[in-house]
Amino acid sequence: MELVATLGSNSGYLAVLVMALYVNSQEVRVLYQNPMLLLLICPLLLFWISRIWMIAHRGQMHDDPIVFALKDPISYVIGALALAVLWMATLSWSNAFISTPALPR
Repeated sequence: MELVATLGSNSGYLAVLVMALYVNSQEVRVLYQNPMLLLLICPLLLFWISRIWMIAHRGQMHDDPIVFALKDPISYVIGALALAVLWMATLSWSNAFISTPALPR
């Protein structure tokens, strides 16, 4: 069982590495206005993956991991934060401040 935990956690960490490499690809620069903000998802994923494996190692995961993630409030918080980062990465921050109308005097 320890081999499964080691391989599983390492696979999760490698998935975060793939995410970081994806952020540095040319395709991301076309899709997102602020692609470097996507790197903020990496620590979120590292926390979530480590937490899931720690809970499983302690024997506190009594469901399928997918079912557990769907019932876990912290998974929803991590998902909402990741969606917020994705949304912020699509915004053009320079245009947001330049194109605001001036206040009347």
